[in-house]
Amino acid sequence: MKRFLSLFFLICFLGTAQNEKLTPADSLFFSEIYKKAQELRETNLDSALFYYQQLDTFLADKDYSKKRFRVMLDIGNVYLSQGQSDLALETYLQIAEASELDRDAQFRLYAEISIANIYLDSEEYDKALERFQHIRKKYEVKDSTQINLVPYCVIYNNEGIANENLGFYDSAEELYEKAIKLSQEIDEDYYLANGYSNMGSLEMRKENFLEALNWHEKALEIRKKSNYSLGICQSLNHIGSIYARLEQADKSERYLTESLEVAGKMGYAKQIIETAGLLKKIYQDKGDFEKAFQMQELEMDSRAEVFNEESIKNQERLKAKYEYELQKQIEEKKREFRETVYKFIFGILVLLLIIAFILFRLQRIKTRQTELQNENIKKEKHLLHQELDYKNKKLMSNLMFLLQKNELISGLIEKLREAKKLTKAQCDKALSEMIRQLKYSHNNEFWEEFDLYFQEVHSEFYEKLSSNYQLTPNEMKLAAFTKLKLSSKEISSLTGQSIRTIDVGRYRLRKKLGITNSETNLTTFLNSL
Repeated sequence: MKRFLSLFFLICFLGTAQNEKLTPADSLFFSEIYKKAQELRETNLDSALFYYQQLDTFLADKDYSKKRFRVMLDIGNVYLSQGQSDLALETYLQIAEASELDRDAQFRLYAEISIANIYLDSEEYDKALERFQHIRKKYEVKDSTQINLVPYCVIYNNEGIANENLGFYDSAEELYEKAIKLSQEIDEDYYLANGYSNMGSLEMRKENFLEALNWHEKALEIRKKSNYSLGICQSLNHIGSIYARLEQADKSERYLTESLEVAGKMGYAKQIIETAGLLKKIYQDKGDFEKAFQMQELEMDSRAEVFNEESIKNQERLKAKYEYELQKQIEEKKREFRETVYKFIFGILVLLLIIAFILFRLQRIKTRQTELQNENIKKEKHLLHQELDYKNKKLMSNLMFLLQKNELISGLIEKLREAKKLTKAQCDKALSEMIRQLKYSHNNEFWEEFDLYFQEVHSEFYEKLSSNYQLTPNEMKLAAFTKLKLSSKEISSLTGQSIRTIDVGRYRLRKKLGITNSETNLTTFLNSL
């Protein structure tokens, strides 16, 4: 069943056109003629169209653009109600173009919604849905004033119709509920009735006939109260269809006949086509073929009036023009977007170059700092080497001093030994004890002092030996002396041990250190640790 679309009926009284100043005489003329056209709109569409066209000419001559947009919108709606979709589309396109030049966003919005309605009226539901969704994204509600909310009553209702015809029932129901709620909030009976009617049609699709009947009766009540003739015609049609599905032919015929009378009186050609088709089916079922034939002829005549070839071609031409202009706008937006992207990319590249330059400079500074640090490390190493050399020299100096001291002591011991032979027997014991104490004292004191200096210079040497090998204290001493490249004779002089004892100690040390190759030098091995 052909659906009744929400148009911008009576929206004109709320539009921004009220802000446009007319001279007192022009304002009086406009008010009288517009009022007459509005009254005729519910009784005689042809007469209403005549008055609207007279007003359009008058406003064009006077250059009252906003009020002219309002009248042109009414003209387009009348054309659409008469089934002249091509003329309606042409009018809406003129509004869209003129309001764009005049920078009138309000009537640009109205024009775009009306053009989307043409797609809906032509049963191009995919395109209609796409247009309504685009409009909702493009035009956001800025405040809750009636002038800004009324267009959304139209959008919700008609977008719901598109969803319903595409089989998206849940989305359609949600949109109808929004339209009803919004219409109640802003007290718009016209759009409220449309919402009720759309809910009824949705329930009809779901075959919930009693619920559908309830919704359509509520819509009919509002439309009769406000004398919305096209809406009355549509509601009567819906109710008649429901009674036909409920197999109540007499009630169906009564409602459909009343609808046909209103459609014929008002010149609603598309409603005549629909109603005549429904009545034809009822008369055929009753066996009244004469009336069925009359309905057939009426349907065919009206269809020829609405769907004549020239009108269809003109409508398709206008749609193509609109889609071409729309595509141009989209391409222009894309071009602007690309330019913005290019500028952004250029800005990013410049920023990256700046960042790269800064990073390069920072790297240069860091490299220079690293070079300075390396130079300082080299200087510190050089100082450490100097200090190490100094300590080694000091250590060797101490060793030589100790060596000389021990040689002196050894000489004294030797002389005491000789004196021992010349003294009395009672002195032998005392002299022997003295010799023993001198030997112990000079060896022990020497080692403690040497060990202190050695660990200061070669702090890790003892740690490596003790962690990797099981050595006795004497072997540790021998390893320390050997690391300093002292000969067996020099070590013997320092420790008081015989050279033979030192050589045996070296052999045992090599064995414990795992030096099996006779060609490996013990001193070299110890210095490698």
